[in-house]
Amino acid sequence: MGLAVDKTAGNRVLGTVSGAIQGAQRARIYCDGSQSPRRMHELTVTVLGSGSCGNSVLISSDGSGILIDAGLSCRELERRLSSFGFDSDSVLAVVLTHEHTDHTRGVQRFCAVHGVKAHGTDGTLSLTPLNGVETEAIAPSKPFQIGPFTLRPIPVRHFAAQPVSFTVTLDGMKVGIASDLGCVTPKIVEEMSGADMLFVEANYDDHMLIHGTYPDFLKRTIRGDHGHLSNDDAGLLASKASCERTRRVVLLHLSKENNTPEKAAETVSAQMKKHGVSVDLSVTEHGGSNGPFRLR
Repeated sequence: MGLAVDKTAGNRVLGTVSGAIQGAQRARIYCDGSQSPRRMHELTVTVLGSGSCGNSVLISSDGSGILIDAGLSCRELERRLSSFGFDSDSVLAVVLTHEHTDHTRGVQRFCAVHGVKAHGTDGTLSLTPLNGVETEAIAPSKPFQIGPFTLRPIPVRHFAAQPVSFTVTLDGMKVGIASDLGCVTPKIVEEMSGADMLFVEANYDDHMLIHGTYPDFLKRTIRGDHGHLSNDDAGLLASKASCERTRRVVLLHLSKENNTPEKAAETVSAQMKKHGVSVDLSVTEHGGSNGPFRLR
């Protein structure tokens, strides 16, 4: 029998983090040396879209939020935000990982309609159509602030001008988002370590890709160090970056042609079990939404 795939925030796929952080009354020391704080705010992460048809993640707290990427049309972004009970006018900014259309499709229109800035590296901003939109350049590895959220852009390898992944922190809570990168480097493991929740690309099943219909050059590109993460890669990153405080891993950016939610869940959970990691696992289907996932 295959491993059940979690399609909602509430269902459990793999184990339970021992000694749940939520509701803890006393400070604990985590593997990164930090103490659990007395948190005043709730941090919510909602995957609005995932896959080649459009990627976007909402990170919100106390009624305001930021979008990591805007790969859906402005109208679809507004519709999905509304379906999760979030007002589009409460988005403080759009932050871009890189310039590919499945991450930037709606950014110009959304920012213009709602009067917010688009943030990205110089390389990303230079190749993204943003006429009439106020922009702000960010520097890789240099933290910056948007409202209550502290973001740290992490350089990654991908076929893009200047791509980055992000960690986002608020009130001692940390979320890591690692998507559209070709390999798991010590740097990305280091930066993602200690996150309460990890959102990790699991783009393809290696066997499905190798034996699929894509031309050979595209298979080599996807499997290369500047392509995408396989299910095995995702399992490795999730296992190495997970820590005592990590509650959940959410898989993103599954290929429609070269992966299935079941294969992604089975492979990643097997990797984590092999490394002695037991956390909740959720899979975001291609084209779907997922969440909301809450921290407090």
